[in-house]
Amino acid sequence: KLSSEVHPALAFFALWGAVGWLTMIEGGQGSLVGLAPVNRDLYKDSHKIAYKCSNICHKGDSLDRYLLGRQFMVVMVVFTVNMSGGPLEGAEVWGFPQVILNIFLTSGLAMILFTCMVGQLNSQVNASHHMLDYLDNYFGLFTLWVANAIEFSGLLHSSYVIQLLVGLLAGQPIESNDEPRTGIET
Repeated sequence: KLSSEVHPALAFFALWGAVGWLTMIEGGQGSLVGLAPVNRDLYKDSHKIAYKCSNICHKGDSLDRYLLGRQFMVVMVVFTVNMSGGPLEGAEVWGFPQVILNIFLTSGLAMILFTCMVGQLNSQVNASHHMLDYLDNYFGLFTLWVANAIEFSGLLHSSYVIQLLVGLLAGQPIESNDEPRTGIET
């Protein structure tokens, strides 16, 4: 674990950096999904960066691509949180009985609660109430670019094969929102 193999300051900053990024990943997702049906011209002048994010994400199948790349980001960031914030072997906290330490520290429950409450839930709630304001910053735009780059890399394309198989098995073909591809795009 990172928390036991490196200097505590590095583990501390890796933990809080990952949690901070997780809040943007989760809140950005809530904002982009929530803004999909909203006319972008309504906030073109008042929230310029959120408008730019919407223009990138709300064309064709771009939202689905973003969500796929974003999901891989969540896995990577939560892994970083767990590795940098995990308890040290034999850690004692305020004299708690061993059974409490086993429940919260050894099982990982404390890290799960920390990650969900600090990194995910609060940002999702805030973003659901203030979609434009949450997304109207360069950190949100950067996070969108990273998620799209992960999807573009091809690292997760096997999930599309699974999607097609499930669609075929269910008797419901997968329909694209993108325009038909021509020339070099095919």
